[in-house]
Amino acid sequence: MSLRSRLFLGIAGTVLVSLVVTVVTGALLTRRSLERSGIDALERQVDLIAEQRASATERDAVTALGRFLATDQQRLAIMTTAQAELLLPASGAARLRAGSTARGSVDVRGEEFLYAARRNGDEAIVLLRPASRQAADWWPFGYGLALAGVVGAALAALVALVLSRAVARPIARVSAASAELATGERPAPVPVQGPPEVARLAASFNDLSDELERTQDAERAFLLSVSHELKTPLTAIRGHAEALDDAVLEPSAAGAVIEREAKRLERLVGDLLDLGRLRRRSFSVRAERIDLGDVAVAAFERHEAAARAFGVSLHVLAEPESVALGDHDRVLQALSNLVENALRTTPRGGAVRIVAGPGRLEVVDDGPGVEENDLPRAFERFYLYDRSGDARRVGTGLGLAIVRELAEAMNGSVDARSTVGVGSTFTVSLPLPAGAAPPGGAGRPTFVRITRA
Repeated sequence: MSLRSRLFLGIAGTVLVSLVVTVVTGALLTRRSLERSGIDALERQVDLIAEQRASATERDAVTALGRFLATDQQRLAIMTTAQAELLLPASGAARLRAGSTARGSVDVRGEEFLYAARRNGDEAIVLLRPASRQAADWWPFGYGLALAGVVGAALAALVALVLSRAVARPIARVSAASAELATGERPAPVPVQGPPEVARLAASFNDLSDELERTQDAERAFLLSVSHELKTPLTAIRGHAEALDDAVLEPSAAGAVIEREAKRLERLVGDLLDLGRLRRRSFSVRAERIDLGDVAVAAFERHEAAARAFGVSLHVLAEPESVALGDHDRVLQALSNLVENALRTTPRGGAVRIVAGPGRLEVVDDGPGVEENDLPRAFERFYLYDRSGDARRVGTGLGLAIVRELAEAMNGSVDARSTVGVGSTFTVSLPLPAGAAPPGGAGRPTFVRITRA
């Protein structure tokens, strides 16, 4: 049975039982009230008759058998006090002897009568009314109460139907939306309506749906990011394997690079495994003192083969004491994304420079540059990728967004400067370790320059 049916039956049943109890109680009280009113009327009539007989100038003598008058409605008996005491019940006879008005009901030859009696000197005036006539007077009231009960029951059923729909409809909407969400669809927000508890249920479902969507988006973005990053070490491993096969590099040097990239590849695979086990939505990072000059050289070694293939000169410049707090592999990962983008956008014969300084890594290229209005959104996912057009699209559009995520994960920041037609500079800034000299000290910085073209 549905919730709506249960609510309808529960509400209707409760109201109906209350209505029946009310009608029955009202009927009993009405009947009792009518009976009391009838006896009161008899008592007033007896008092009136007694006063009239007392004030009469001529009193009719009461015979031994008394005087009886009868109509369909009432019986009037004028008799001696002794006769009245024999007619009335014991309680009524006692009140009559005491001189007060007696009232109540009495059985006369198997018929129930309502009576009122009063002593008037040596005689007693007794007025009787058949109880059946009183019941006949009660029936119109009973019929009215029954009709009111039927109307009330119909209204109760209507109210129960409205209330059950009001309560069940929001829950049904939440149930339908939950089923839609379970299939992987994105349901529309459920209206927050109904009683407070039902409204809170709808609001909680909307919050759950929004949080689930945010979680799915974050996990999807993280999966895309890691998948994108898998390409870089794989490309480096393949490039150095080809160079080794062509005898361009010494086996020891090529083997060292391949080993290093394999370790980074292993770490990225670990990120994917963590995503599945722990439902992580961001990269894990370490905070340790690193030499950004070493990171710049590692990026140079990783991409020098690609630079030759693109016909682009790749340079490394490092200031002394180019240190920072961060994760060596993650910094190299971010820097590699910047270098890869620069190499792909720089025309043949151009140059890409990797600059390392205290707490700072820069990648400067001779590419076509970025419009000024696009610079504030340069590190958003797919933004420059979509704006570049088919002729200049490189990568998957995730590289710069991953750079920002990694930098912020290490409490750093990113920045982009560009002049259209001249080139661009992308900067990753990281915290300095304790005791390190701040960047921009006195005098011009000196650089260690490494050039491969």
